[in-house]
Amino acid sequence: MRIAPLVFYLLDKPINERFEITKKVSSITHGHIRSIIACFYYLEFAMQIINGINKVEIYESLQQSIHDFLHSVSIEPSEISHFDKLLKQDISIAPSDTIKSGGYVIETIEAAIWSLLTTDNYNDAVLKAINLGHDTDTTAAVTGGLAGLLYGMENIPFLYRKTIARYDDIIDLAERMNDNLFERK
Repeated sequence: MRIAPLVFYLLDKPINERFEITKKVSSITHGHIRSIIACFYYLEFAMQIINGINKVEIYESLQQSIHDFLHSVSIEPSEISHFDKLLKQDISIAPSDTIKSGGYVIETIEAAIWSLLTTDNYNDAVLKAINLGHDTDTTAAVTGGLAGLLYGMENIPFLYRKTIARYDDIIDLAERMNDNLFERK
């Protein structure tokens, strides 16, 4: 839930380097391979949003590219299989009662992607994630990170934004990161 800003650092890096950096950063708090894979998946999804790709196209392309990459770096197939809902199935058609959000990293990434794919705006995506219950702050934060990139800050309800501590400082930092991003391109 804290890794989203890393995407801006990873944008110009090759996939092997993106994975290794994601592994190092995510392992500060969660070193299990499932956490690393979930963070990697999340950042790859975010990167493609930044590149202007449609969310459904992203989901479909990541099914192959993430699967192939994980096998190429010798991740244990039994670990990869924990991500079958994302990598082998169509999570967007999964009934809501099959989507869990208890805080377990795989549940969180599945719930976030499901919430994003089954809605068409920031507010609905985040509310859908929250309405799953259980670990709502984590699921909503992960969903909100992707939805914010997808729909833009202007589509995040002001009610959500105005309660953020140090909002002006965060906006300043985001603007500087954005300026940096466009300077590199």
